[in-house]
Amino acid sequence: MIEIYLLEHLRAFYECGTLSAAAEQLHIAQPSVSRSMQKLEDILEVTLFERQKNRIILNETGKLAAEYAKRILEDEEEMKAHIKAYDRSLNTLTIGSSAPGPLMELLPTATANLSGMTLSSAVDTEENLLKGLWNLDYGMIILTKPLPDEDFICKEYRSEQLMLSVPPFHPAASYKKITFADMDGQNFIMYAHVGFWEDVVREKIPHGKFFKQEDMDAVGELANSSDLPSFSSDITLRMIPSRRNNRINIPFSDPESRVTYYLIALTKTEKLLQPLLKDL
Repeated sequence: MIEIYLLEHLRAFYECGTLSAAAEQLHIAQPSVSRSMQKLEDILEVTLFERQKNRIILNETGKLAAEYAKRILEDEEEMKAHIKAYDRSLNTLTIGSSAPGPLMELLPTATANLSGMTLSSAVDTEENLLKGLWNLDYGMIILTKPLPDEDFICKEYRSEQLMLSVPPFHPAASYKKITFADMDGQNFIMYAHVGFWEDVVREKIPHGKFFKQEDMDAVGELANSSDLPSFSSDITLRMIPSRRNNRINIPFSDPESRVTYYLIALTKTEKLLQPLLKDL
């Protein structure tokens, strides 16, 4: 059986090229590296090095062994990270979402149904959310499209309608509905962490200017004291009623302004999440 430290020493030698440099990287004495290389040859029953005066170099067999060592050590590191993430997921649920709106409604429900678990949340890109779900950095994610795959639980959650929020004296205040094109070229107050919604409005309002605010409460306060339009949604108006104060909220009519969210988790975590999924 090959001990892990021997593979670590071989990888260090492969990367550094000399015994002294490998020893320095490993923070051990050079003779220890030399003994490890000799022990590896004895275990594998092959010659891994060409021995020259005052130095050794890897032969072709040694290079192959070093590549295997690197791969095994990478797998070991991945295994440790994955096991730690899984253990953490048994007591901590991090919900990732492509937009903040659905988190506003989901987190209180999750807190009520998953007693004893620590909850956290984050807004991220779809690519990072899917990667994080596989790596167990996220226990559940919220996307704007279903994911039909046997490895995943996928449950339709709810929809969100994007709205324009303006003061009562704004020219658009009398509109029942509005299009993105109607507002192109104007200045907007916008929350900095709206996820995919930022891509939508920047694409559909290409000549607009967006003054981003890091704090959601600051968006509401600034909007109430400003003439500038901002964005809201049926979710934010329901969860933050103060966003209605002194503002008229007009739904966009463009198809891109309404999305349906899906809750997605790994099938193997279904039992853990069952109390929440059953209540939704």
